[in-house]
Amino acid sequence: MKRVMVVGVGGVGHVIVAVLKPDKLIDEVLAVDISEKNLKHLQEKIGGEKLSLHKVDAKNIDQLSRLMRDIDVVVNSAHYLLNLSLIDASLRSGCNFISLTGGEELWVEGGSRFKEMLRKHLEKDSEWRKNQLLGVLGLGEDPGLSNIFARYLVEQIDDVDEVAIRDADTILDDKYVIAPLWSREELLLSSIAPAVYYEDGEFKKAEPLSIYRNHLFLEPIGSKKIYLKEHPEVWTLSELLPKKAKKITFWYNYDGISADIIKALWKMKLLSREKINVKGVEVSPFDVVVEVLPQPIDLVNVSGYAGIEVEVTGKIDNKIISKKIFTYISHTEAYNKYGVNGTSYLVGLPAAIGVSLIIRGEVKERGLLFPEQLNPKPFIEQLPLHGLPLIFEEKIIEEVRPYKKS
Repeated sequence: MKRVMVVGVGGVGHVIVAVLKPDKLIDEVLAVDISEKNLKHLQEKIGGEKLSLHKVDAKNIDQLSRLMRDIDVVVNSAHYLLNLSLIDASLRSGCNFISLTGGEELWVEGGSRFKEMLRKHLEKDSEWRKNQLLGVLGLGEDPGLSNIFARYLVEQIDDVDEVAIRDADTILDDKYVIAPLWSREELLLSSIAPAVYYEDGEFKKAEPLSIYRNHLFLEPIGSKKIYLKEHPEVWTLSELLPKKAKKITFWYNYDGISADIIKALWKMKLLSREKINVKGVEVSPFDVVVEVLPQPIDLVNVSGYAGIEVEVTGKIDNKIISKKIFTYISHTEAYNKYGVNGTSYLVGLPAAIGVSLIIRGEVKERGLLFPEQLNPKPFIEQLPLHGLPLIFEEKIIEEVRPYKKS
C-alpha cells in the first residue's frame, strides 16, 4: 500500500494533491493543514475515497510524526521554516521527503543563509544514504525545474561557460502595482537582499535591484525587464553540477514599475522589520507593507503567464554553443485546471512528479539531495504529459577555428 502525505494544501499543495490522487499506484493521499478553509476547499474540489484530511499544526512535530507511520513520501508544501524539523521527522519515520524550498529563513538584510543551508543539508546526506532514503530539497519551479533543466543541458556541453536562469512569471492585470504570485514576504525579502552571482570560482555581490536588462523570452511571453537576484540555484549549482560552470546567474522579471516601488520602499526603510513607535503603537514597517499587498490566493483568475527559461553556454568541439530550455503555462489554463495561478502550478507539478517517480522506483538516487543531483531525464519526459510544453533551442554563437601557422 502506497501512501503520501502533503503538508500544506494551499495553492501549491492543492496542485500536488490533485496531480497525485488519480495515480493508480498511490492508495492514499493525506492532506495536512492547519487551515480548515484550505481543507474544505480541497474536499470540495477533489475529495474522494483516496483523500484523507487532517487538521494539524505542522509545527507540532509529535502529532505530525504519528501521521507519518507507513507513509512512503512526505511533501512539504507549507513554509520552508518547517524543513529542518520535517527532514528529521521523515528520517526517523523512514519516509522519503520532498520540499519545495531548501532551508530556513534564508534572506536577511545584508546577506543570506544559503551557504549555511547548503552546508547543513550536505552534513545530513550520509545518514539518509545509510537508511536508503531519498530527500529532495527545492523541487518546485525555481529552485526545481531550473536545476533539472540546468543539469540536463550541462551534460550536453563539453566546457561550460555560463548557466543563466530566467524566471518569466508575469501578470498582465495593471490594477496591481505589486503582484506577489508567491509568498509576499519572500518576494520582498529576496528583492532587497544583495544580488549574488557566481563567477570564476567566487560569489560576487551587487546592490539589490541594481543590475537589469531587457530579455526576449520566447512567445507568448516576449520582451521583459529582468533583474539579477540571489537565489538558491546560484549556491547549489556552483557546488553540485557534474561539470563546473564559470558563471551562474539568476534573473527575475518584475512587471511594470514594481521593482522601482520595492526599491523606493527599501530606501525609505519601509521594508525594515525593526518595530517603530507610531502614535504609541509598536509596528514593523515590513509587516504593514506585506498586509497591504494582495495575497497569492487572490491572484488566481488573472491574465499572464508563469514560465522558466534556462540557458547554458559553452564549448562543444570547436564551437561556442547556446542551449536553452523554456516552459510556460498561462494563469488562465492553470485556473481552469485546478483553480490556481500558473506559478502555483509550475511550483507544485515537479514535486508531484517527484513523488510518482519515487513510488515507481524510477529515481535510483539515495541521500539528502538537490534536484541537480538527480537524473533529469525522467522529469523531462513527464512534464509534457502534464500539459507543459518543452521548447528546446540551440544556436552556434561562434566557431573557434584552430590557429595554423602560415
